[in-house]
Amino acid sequence: MIFRNFYQHSNTILLRLIVFRSPLKIKVISFFIFLLRILTLNKSFNLGDSENNLKYSNKNKKRFILDLRNAKLNLHLVGIISQFFIDIKKKYKNFSIITNENTFSLNPIKMYKKEFDDLLLSLKKIVKFKLIKDPKKVKLENSSYIQISKKDGYKLNRKDFNDPKNIQKIFNIYFNLKSFPINFDINKVNKNKNFKLYKTLKENFILVFYPTHDVEMKFETNKKRKFGVINKNNFNLLKKVFNQILFKIEKEKISNFKIVLLNKKSLNWPENKNIIDLRNFEKLGLDFSQMLGLLNKTGNWTLGSEGTLQYYLMLSSNLKHTVVVDNSHWKIKNSFGTAVPQFYKGNGIKYKNMPKNFIPIDVSQIIKTIFDDYKRFNNK
Repeated sequence: MIFRNFYQHSNTILLRLIVFRSPLKIKVISFFIFLLRILTLNKSFNLGDSENNLKYSNKNKKRFILDLRNAKLNLHLVGIISQFFIDIKKKYKNFSIITNENTFSLNPIKMYKKEFDDLLLSLKKIVKFKLIKDPKKVKLENSSYIQISKKDGYKLNRKDFNDPKNIQKIFNIYFNLKSFPINFDINKVNKNKNFKLYKTLKENFILVFYPTHDVEMKFETNKKRKFGVINKNNFNLLKKVFNQILFKIEKEKISNFKIVLLNKKSLNWPENKNIIDLRNFEKLGLDFSQMLGLLNKTGNWTLGSEGTLQYYLMLSSNLKHTVVVDNSHWKIKNSFGTAVPQFYKGNGIKYKNMPKNFIPIDVSQIIKTIFDDYKRFNNK
């Protein structure tokens, strides 16, 4: 219900929606929720932002519940906890996830709720967990569980649950869970609908290239992120890798090595017969999870910088990766499990200060590692 979705928004956001330009329906809902909060002294109709610790228990060896009611998770946070889904299912016979209207962080103007739901349904099919939508009676105390809620408890040791040390304490140490990749797949309908593309990708060696490069800020709204959330020197490293790979393809007249452009913020790159543009994959009828399935089943390597897209590509089980994560934009200087999945060991790429940072030691080793893999691709 869209009314309850607005419980997650602060009074400041509600006032902006009321005063500034927004659809009439959004204005009306925002007004009524704001009014109801005043009448209830802000104690109701408000998700809040609890300073309490999240709750978790490991009493039942057969049943595990991940309670995400009122968790207000963005797409990246869903990815972080998803790296443990495979192992949860291995350790517990019954694995359930509970959701409600405020499980996901939603933009009040364009909520993208379907995108979140489609991803969760895709993960459900792959991992084979049970999805429960806001049951009236769920007895967590009879199960092993983790409850993440902005309303009841989201933190641990005064830090958000997704702090790298908290992720390790809860998932790795307390529940003894390991991080595993996910075998994303594309369904038959989308595969047949895009069979020509699928066949092209399958027959070629595919490098997915996705770093942010939005100097004119066509999509990016933060001036500090025109080159993504890495510094300019490290962006130039990625650019150098891209240029050298493309130069080698063209110089040696390689016809079966293609570079896929994926990120909408990845602008002003060469476009020629060696480039496949999937920056607007939605126009092909693919949602986010189906795009991941397409590339997981056909691709070989990815090359890019830190971000949500990067995280999900790295979660994909069939792809190898070169990534640049330098923590230049964050206070916490630790990438382990949060900016990069825990299971990633480098795929033959050597990094500085791994796993806290992922900065490749030089360009030449990246080129050699990827083209050595290309040779093996040709010898199959």
